Amino acid sequence: MIEREILIHPSISGTLAIPEGEGTCPAVLLLAGSGPIDRDGNDRKGKYQTNLYKELAHFMTGLGFVTLRYDKRGTGKRDGDWMAAGLSNLADDAKTAMLFLCEHPNVDPEKVIVCGHSEGTILATILAETMNPAGCMFLSGGVDNLMEALHHQRQLAYKELLAQPGLKGWINRILKVDVKNEKQYVKLLEKMKQSDRDTIKIQLFFKQPAKWFREHDAYDTRCALKNVTCPVFALHGDKDPLLESHVLEELDGLVRGKSEYHIIHNMEHGLRVQTEPRSILSVKKNFKDILKRTLHEEGLEKIEAWLIAHFKTDHSLEE
Repeated sequence: MIEREILIHPSISGTLAIPEGEGTCPAVLLLAGSGPIDRDGNDRKGKYQTNLYKELAHFMTGLGFVTLRYDKRGTGKRDGDWMAAGLSNLADDAKTAMLFLCEHPNVDPEKVIVCGHSEGTILATILAETMNPAGCMFLSGGVDNLMEALHHQRQLAYKELLAQPGLKGWINRILKVDVKNEKQYVKLLEKMKQSDRDTIKIQLFFKQPAKWFREHDAYDTRCALKNVTCPVFALHGDKDPLLESHVLEELDGLVRGKSEYHIIHNMEHGLRVQTEPRSILSVKKNFKDILKRTLHEEGLEKIEAWLIAHFKTDHSLEE
């Protein structure tokens, strides 16, 4: 494998990984999840070093695919304010990276796949609808838009808070934390939707990504999926509390191309092994231990099988 740091655009730094050998290869564009995480999947302060996208890139390049991953605005080697970027800005960056990959001399432009993780699955949906890639992959996401996913997360959090044992649960039920918190969320969302600014402040100090929320709220993923003609692959883990996997049952009735999905036992949002119970209140508590574990073997096997079946010719496999 040959790995190079490249400039996709004067303002966008990325990493291109190319399999050894001559000729062109199929390629995968990796689209990151939400928050200030860089091309490798790591946060700016070094607190959460997942290296998820770096590991996925190396795995896919090992299968014979060129891979491209890049820094989001305000992360890694890229300037800008990540919180001021809306969905439209993130989509523009993804489209720029897609065009770069399609035009690269080591890439077969007829075999470029978009692969999104978490929020990146929404960007992958946008590219699948508008740029006609060879394939589309949803890892820990898909079908729901961001607002629907956040709704699921809040409802699960309320359920766990109200079910807590002892005094904590009793206080939460007496104070009706679910009703109180939901009212606060609705009020905040409405404030962001009424604003025309990229960011707003609440309680004078706390910055919120208003443009990001507004544009996600307006984007209809299901409507977009009805225009997708390429093969679609989706992968969830049954220990992921940030998703409702039953929505993947809708895929076949939405997309016009072939689709398949898999729900992996004991896999969490970051595609690693998790044996602990599924709990949204325990995500941060379990995070450090989970980061020490490998990517889920069965999840990688499903990814490999789909990529090879759809995009590797007999000749390329022999090489």
